[in-house]
Amino acid sequence: MRLPVNGRDGRSRPGRLVVVATVLALLLCGRARLASADAPPGFTPMPTVSLPDLADPVIFGDPDDTALRLQSFNTRLAYYVQHGAGYQSQAAVRVAAPGSERAIITEPMLEAIITQGPRVTHRFFVPADVVTAASPDADDKYRPDVMSTASRLNKAIALDWDVAYRAPSGNTWSVRNVFHIESMYRSWTAGAGWARDFEQGATTVAGNLQQVSDWFDVYTIQGRREGHDTRSSSNANVSITRVLTPTTVAHVNYGVTLQEGELSNTWNSVPMVNGFRGQEFLPSERQRHAFVLRGAQWLPWNGAFKLFYRLYIDDWGMAASTLETSLSQRITPWLYLRANYRWHVQSGVSFFTTSAPLVLGYRTADSDLAPLTSQDVGGKVVIDLPLPRSWESFARELHLDAGYDRYFRTNDLTVDLFACGAGFRFN
Repeated sequence: MRLPVNGRDGRSRPGRLVVVATVLALLLCGRARLASADAPPGFTPMPTVSLPDLADPVIFGDPDDTALRLQSFNTRLAYYVQHGAGYQSQAAVRVAAPGSERAIITEPMLEAIITQGPRVTHRFFVPADVVTAASPDADDKYRPDVMSTASRLNKAIALDWDVAYRAPSGNTWSVRNVFHIESMYRSWTAGAGWARDFEQGATTVAGNLQQVSDWFDVYTIQGRREGHDTRSSSNANVSITRVLTPTTVAHVNYGVTLQEGELSNTWNSVPMVNGFRGQEFLPSERQRHAFVLRGAQWLPWNGAFKLFYRLYIDDWGMAASTLETSLSQRITPWLYLRANYRWHVQSGVSFFTTSAPLVLGYRTADSDLAPLTSQDVGGKVVIDLPLPRSWESFARELHLDAGYDRYFRTNDLTVDLFACGAGFRFN
């Protein structure tokens, strides 16, 4: 089992932290005594350094206004139905044929936005997954029963907590923590971000860093458990958002992700030239780069047009382009409709194969890593209904939405996604 380490030599160093903290404390104490004593003639004391943006009264405002206030509360339910076949799945009639990738995923979600004083905002997001899948629990002699029960049912839940602080100087600082748990998998995410407005808000520059650490059970394609392994993903993003005209907004973003560790789910299989199946082998490192362009244009008939383009490359030989558009049209002050379309094409990784030679080396038959073209067509209905004044003590607005998306791609995979949501706005 490989576990993350703190120091370069694999050991934590609390002693160094204690020494640094002690020196800082002595310096602060000495400085406080110097400020309170009578200074000798001709001596100019060192000016006091303050951090006004981080002072408690600045962050939380008046002491009487520091209570937590619920701004909105939303619930959502998504239901995914996936059909298709992939060569990595062992749920097949013949060993060398693609196996079933059938899956049904039910995902309830909760979201709460809470303010703490005039400058601090908390966001709590809790998604849960209930997955029924054919691929990881095939019905042949290679069956890797990686689920905790014979029902092929896997349950997962996560807690995502974001905190943002907007300083008077125009800087916005944020931190993020995510914990994900399921029967054979644990994941922790920690991140921090910064954003600043320029030109009276016409331009916003932002950046963030995130670290994801995964810990999971390892299974062979025969279903034998072989302890645990880890995966590390480090991500950094920088972006610029610019108001081009009173009705046009543009956004540019670049992100890089460095991954290390076991990058397979460990039970994916690969058809071999001898008619049997072998283990999937992936590199232990991956560098991923993404360039994103976004645009939003208001339309004079109370509509909005949005455009999204993403270019992706990595050192596994994958290159991909994604184009997405959406059109929103307001029908009444409380009702609008949205239609969206997404087109994606990718080259596939350099070591993708459906008939691997009998030699050691990188190999995968994962349909997600294959050359493919995919499309997504969908729509959504959104209602933001103001509540009667008699309800103002409880909530200001009721939010309802319902949508459907149809995803399909050239290597035999389709997904039907149904989603609906309901919530309240309180302020």
